[in-house]
Amino acid sequence: MEIIHIILGKAHTNKMNGVNKVVNSLAIHQTELGHKVTIWGITKNPVHNYAERVYATRLFKKHHDFLIPAGMVDVINELEPGVVFHFHGGFIPVFFLISQELTKKGFEYLFTPHGSYNQVAMKRNFWKKRLFIFLFENQLVSNAKSVHFIGESEIEGAQKLFSLSNFCLIPNGQETRSIFIPRINATDKLVVGFCGRLDIKTKGLDLLFKGFAKYVENTRKTDAELWIIGDGPEAIVLKKLAQDLGIQAQVKFLGSIYNEEKMEVIKQLDFMMLTSRNEGLPGVVLEAASIGVPSIVSKETNMKSYVNTYNAGLVLEQNTPDFISESLNKANQIKAQSNIRQLKIGAYKMVVDAFNWKSIANRLVMEYA
Repeated sequence: MEIIHIILGKAHTNKMNGVNKVVNSLAIHQTELGHKVTIWGITKNPVHNYAERVYATRLFKKHHDFLIPAGMVDVINELEPGVVFHFHGGFIPVFFLISQELTKKGFEYLFTPHGSYNQVAMKRNFWKKRLFIFLFENQLVSNAKSVHFIGESEIEGAQKLFSLSNFCLIPNGQETRSIFIPRINATDKLVVGFCGRLDIKTKGLDLLFKGFAKYVENTRKTDAELWIIGDGPEAIVLKKLAQDLGIQAQVKFLGSIYNEEKMEVIKQLDFMMLTSRNEGLPGVVLEAASIGVPSIVSKETNMKSYVNTYNAGLVLEQNTPDFISESLNKANQIKAQSNIRQLKIGAYKMVVDAFNWKSIANRLVMEYA
């Protein structure tokens, strides 16, 4: 089977772009399954400045949101029948235009909105998005062979927006190490961390900081640390918030780090923290779990059932500073009582069983057929 994934960007793995990372992994595993896979990247800078890949990459220069990149239609016209396309990302005007061209030529496509229709995400620019749905997105969805969701909250949101005739729920995957030995951090202090783009509202970083401050105040655990991996314009706001809450000495801003360096830092955490108000499926929780680091997550991350089933961490009853503080206290007790080893084993098993990339890549291929 010939598969073409269409994205904004170049499927870089060393940037804070979860969709690009997911598509890169999906393309690798579909190639390993024996399929001919190409990523079409729409970018303002169509220069092939990335590491060697096992799949093909074709870059098209972005000129305008509402214009198909120059040359793409000609390439589509040259394709043999039977090629399957896969769009990644919601509310992208050019995807609607390309999908119209594909439908006209008789090509089928799968569409993954990657969390765009989550009810919390829809609150941002609500009326603008509803107009976009009426004019464009509704046709993109209705013409798709299947709409692929990665989290349950997406389906709930999408069903309120569209008349879905065919859809599937398949999570993203995660690579694992072939040998796993649970690492127990020697220090007595609780070290937790966040990794991702510093989007305060979406990622619930204000809730995390206030919850961490409450934990420190209530337990007098002044040696506890919160590590922040990532960067962005809102880093300044977060540093000010840490000062206002009196936790600036315990919050470590590490900036953007990638690949093995990032994993070495995550390995030193007792728990990964993700108190998001809205997520599709958080790759950072899976990355942490793949090396045996359990997580404390909000229900809004769509990870509740997985974390509870595999005993891979803690799930907040409510995403509030009080419940975050309470979960940190419980996490500290788990570590003090030497029970964290079981959570580490559960986290790794969760990735191996539920997020195996080879299996997930094959399930999506079956959706193309």
